[in-house]
Amino acid sequence: MKKVKEILRKKENIFILLLIIISLIGVTLCVFLSDNDELWNFQNVYKMYNGFEIYKDANVICTPLFFYIGKLIFQILGANFFIFRIYSIVIFTFYYFMTYKILRILGINVKVSMLCTLILIMFGNYVLPRVMANYNSLAIGICLLGIYLLLKNKCIINNKSILEQSIICFLIILTKQNIGLFYFIALSVIILIRKQNGKIIGILQEFGVLTILGIIFIVFLKMNGILEGFVNYTILGMSQFAYKNISIDWIYIFITIAVLLINLISSVSIIKRGKELLKDEDKNNIIILNCFSIMLSIVIFPIVNEAHFLFAINVAVVLLVYILNMIIEKSEIKMNKLDKILTSVLIILLLLNVAINISRFICWKKEVFNSEYIYNYEDPFFGTIIVDEKTKEEINTITNYIEEEDKKGNNVIVFSSKAALYMVPLKKNNGFYDLPFNGNFGNLSEEEILNDLEQKKHTLILVDENDEEDIRWQENKFIIQKIKDEFKCVGHINEFDIYEP
Repeated sequence: MKKVKEILRKKENIFILLLIIISLIGVTLCVFLSDNDELWNFQNVYKMYNGFEIYKDANVICTPLFFYIGKLIFQILGANFFIFRIYSIVIFTFYYFMTYKILRILGINVKVSMLCTLILIMFGNYVLPRVMANYNSLAIGICLLGIYLLLKNKCIINNKSILEQSIICFLIILTKQNIGLFYFIALSVIILIRKQNGKIIGILQEFGVLTILGIIFIVFLKMNGILEGFVNYTILGMSQFAYKNISIDWIYIFITIAVLLINLISSVSIIKRGKELLKDEDKNNIIILNCFSIMLSIVIFPIVNEAHFLFAINVAVVLLVYILNMIIEKSEIKMNKLDKILTSVLIILLLLNVAINISRFICWKKEVFNSEYIYNYEDPFFGTIIVDEKTKEEINTITNYIEEEDKKGNNVIVFSSKAALYMVPLKKNNGFYDLPFNGNFGNLSEEEILNDLEQKKHTLILVDENDEEDIRWQENKFIIQKIKDEFKCVGHINEFDIYEP
């Protein structure tokens, strides 16, 4: 046992990385294909892989780093859902590994750090990993890297750390613009409240580096002819996205506020009462984590659901664990008894986690590697599981219909959240009509979109036959209803009505 502990101590990072990968691989691969975030993100990366342009042919509403990395991975390893899920495993391994490293650098022991990391991974039946590869997880992961480096450098603000943090901040901005802004604000506040000379100079240096990198990025966009589209989707269209996509689950807001308040009140109390006993490093750590946890909690808006809640509260949870750890260390709680409880809980969670992932990996392997599986490695849907034969038939029926109309000289627009199910295998592109969500039309108004549709020649529009209340809430119901009321219905296929302008 002593030898095992010694090996684990020396190879701690490798062991934790392997543990995180094992915790992700089964639950990530064994996911059914459906019209959700994974499909829509895959579609945009796949469009870029097939030669289409981001911000022209793909209505991406955030900055492009996630999509360019995805395109590069597709070019190297192949473009299919299996590779996209490997991309997801890599992102979330980085995300949770940085969470673990922050816990460890705060002086929290291995068992508690492992337990916290496992709980965050498994929370809600692995709800966050099952969101799959996305820009939010990548952006927050880079935030965690920046926070880790700040803590490691003991919050010493000098030219080297300013350059380092500015580059990290820019990478976050390149991944998700609003998260980058939150990081920039938190970092600037930390610089201002630090008892160190040259505060204003530090912020000016940070702003200067970001400005230079921003100019280089703008030149890149201009040279590739996508600057106008970038501004249109990521800046001008954001207000519409935030306004029309508000969805609030109040329980997550209450929990987030409660955790932030507990952290803030506890932090003030610890700093005030422990002026003589509290180390400067502990005080700096508390300040850093409070600044970032408060700013990053805003990530929960405008779509307040379980996934956004977990992204928003990650740093706050780390701070809460840090505060509890400090309180326990200064109390008279019998650590031996507590350590035994922690060990038991950790072992149970480890065994449960491994069992779940092995069973789901076996399930995925049985589905994908059998003679009846209809997709090969070159097919974009390879690696995913289609829930039933009915869905397969629906995809085949719609794609065959689109191909037949294409031969007749007619273009088909599927004005639905399901459009990617048919556009992806056909490698076709209808621009923003392939994801007709509120806020995904850039600065175009609903009337301008309707006018554009009315002017299209040799075009057929497929609209879900369901009533308004049955349509996915993010879809633009106003445009859908206008099409039904004002366009000519010429047929029906599967769950879609067919309209002509």
